[in-house]
Amino acid sequence: IKTIMMDLDPLKTFHHVAQLKSFTKAAQKLYLTQPAVSQQIQRLEHSLRVSLFDRSKKQIELTPQGEILFSYTRKLFHLFDDIEVAFEDFNNLESGHISIGASSLIGTYYLPDMLEIFHDQYPNVTFNVRIGNSEKVAKWVMEHDVDLGLSARIMGKKDIIQYQLLNEPYRAVASPHSRWAKLGRALTAQEFSEASIVTREKGARSQNKLDEWLDEQGLSAYKGGFTVDSMQLAKNMAISGLGVVTLPELATIKDVKNGLLVNIDVENFHVNTGYYLIYRTDSNLSPASLKFLMLLKEHRRDFMAIL
Repeated sequence: IKTIMMDLDPLKTFHHVAQLKSFTKAAQKLYLTQPAVSQQIQRLEHSLRVSLFDRSKKQIELTPQGEILFSYTRKLFHLFDDIEVAFEDFNNLESGHISIGASSLIGTYYLPDMLEIFHDQYPNVTFNVRIGNSEKVAKWVMEHDVDLGLSARIMGKKDIIQYQLLNEPYRAVASPHSRWAKLGRALTAQEFSEASIVTREKGARSQNKLDEWLDEQGLSAYKGGFTVDSMQLAKNMAISGLGVVTLPELATIKDVKNGLLVNIDVENFHVNTGYYLIYRTDSNLSPASLKFLMLLKEHRRDFMAIL
């Protein structure tokens, strides 16, 4: 029995004969000869040790055992139809909606390029994007408020998958007209701490990274500078020549390429951070969300090449 059940052809043939109540019509539907149809039905009956059709009447009818099997094949081939429709929708993706939660940096500097790529392929899919800190993004994912999250890694969260998309180095940058850019050499950690540093508020991830590095260098205080609560404002102040700012390269690479900022080398400055795709382990993602998830994974290695 197990062998015959692994071979769907006899079951498919039985299903069509039962539906059409005719061996001849089933053979035409399946592009088989009538003897081939009869042979498959006999093989199935022999395997199950039952008669599936009452052949004594003018029009064939199902036996009670045949009715039982037909009730199962209806479910089986209906499920196959559902699978076919699902993947047709998945491949064509004529419509859909995706909700995304993203932290500030990845939502501002990474997500728009991915949305552009996706929108070019599937213009009828709509998006809703929410920006918040990494803790909020994880909370939105956990509570089903968004389909997908993009943020820094959050420790201690259960029931979510965190898939690393980026491992970003931090860069110290300043205006090309600033005195730090004109030195023509790397700053020492001491010189860096004495520069007019534009810093983020306490608790900001980029600020925590900078504080950790300075502490490793035995430097715990800045000699001057500005504290702001916006990454974009910090960057704009550096562009204006007001100081040096340290940010993930993702936030500065276009400005460096356009000549608005230059990288400032600092001795022993090796700081990086990861950014992750987040979704629930039990998520029943829509075809649109699954397609976007696949795109993010496909482009995670070559994203920097398209900037």
